[in-house]
Amino acid sequence: MILHVDLNSFYASCAVIDSGGQYTFDTPLMVCGDPKKRHGIVLAATYPVKKLGVHAGMSLWQARQLCPQAVVAKPEYHQYMRYSEAFMAIISHYSPLIMRYGIDEAYIDYSGCEHIFGPPEQVAHAIRERVKRELGLTVSVGVGENLIRAKMGSDYRKPDAVTVLDDAAWRALIWPKVVEELQFVGRATGEKLRGMGIFTIGELAQTPERTLRHRFGVTGHELWLHANGLDTRRVTDAPAPQKEISHSITLPQDLVAEEEICRALLYQTERVATRLRKAGMRAGQVGVYVRYADLSGQGKQAALPYPSDLTEELYQNARPLILALRCGKPIRLVGVHVSRLTGEAEQATIFDGPRRDAQHALDRAVDAMRQKYGSHAVMRAGTLQFEYDEKEDFTPFKRH
Repeated sequence: MILHVDLNSFYASCAVIDSGGQYTFDTPLMVCGDPKKRHGIVLAATYPVKKLGVHAGMSLWQARQLCPQAVVAKPEYHQYMRYSEAFMAIISHYSPLIMRYGIDEAYIDYSGCEHIFGPPEQVAHAIRERVKRELGLTVSVGVGENLIRAKMGSDYRKPDAVTVLDDAAWRALIWPKVVEELQFVGRATGEKLRGMGIFTIGELAQTPERTLRHRFGVTGHELWLHANGLDTRRVTDAPAPQKEISHSITLPQDLVAEEEICRALLYQTERVATRLRKAGMRAGQVGVYVRYADLSGQGKQAALPYPSDLTEELYQNARPLILALRCGKPIRLVGVHVSRLTGEAEQATIFDGPRRDAQHALDRAVDAMRQKYGSHAVMRAGTLQFEYDEKEDFTPFKRH
């Protein structure tokens, strides 16, 4: 049996607990990025705000229209890590096999532990009560025979609840939901399913598997399995291999000029390359993403001649990609991502060897100085306009 434990409105709940009584869980509170840096995006909100339609990812100005009386708190990432570690310590008491799935949720393989702590539903309530008592946080717990049922169970009723999804409950509670509420079904897939006349999870479950395979390929098989409450995945405590490193920045002001856009790109590429080297990885592919002033976006990516972790090399391959995305519209955000990561040694040509050795030495020297004296110790002249904030590098337990 699998349990999925999800901390409710985690960032906002931490803000309430650490407010010294200034806020309560009934306070309309939102945790948002800094609007002065044009990072005014809702990261979390208490339930009085959520009930008005505010959700994570919504812009602050939109959220303000729905809930003008809301209090805005800034994110405190190290605080979140402290609570997350305490949360993991609690749930690890109930099983040796825990799979962390982000900073605020985890799967528990409870198989074989029933003789110690009792039935799964009983231990789900024990965890819920213990997290509330020791941390002041609430959790929703889903109980099911596999990962999809446990996850959908924790999502079904929030906050502070336990939901058990056996076969009968899956059909009664989950099948009536719209297809977009099924885990892994995004907006694009949902639109395609609706175009096929499939609107609910139950309708998806009763669609012939061959029909879904014909339309979606292998993904169609997964859709059919999940809609029917079936899942072949297993809980594992082994960390998933990192598939991508990315970073984006909302610019201090919209950019149009080629030179300014390329400076922003260099700044982002340098940060991604630094993280690559720190992880001991090299990338075989680089990509860029831009968001325009009208909030539309585009991206491009390209394979590298050979895997690399060199700042300059990654930048020179990313530069033509971002220039191809210039279309006269002001650019609000620039992002860089690298993928096809490998820890294998590089295989450059004998002609590139000396040049690349010199670049490696330069990058390592810069990394060492920043590690010792801080991130601002060495900066490229062209990137001085961008204010580096180490909190922006907070990317805990990225999901794959």
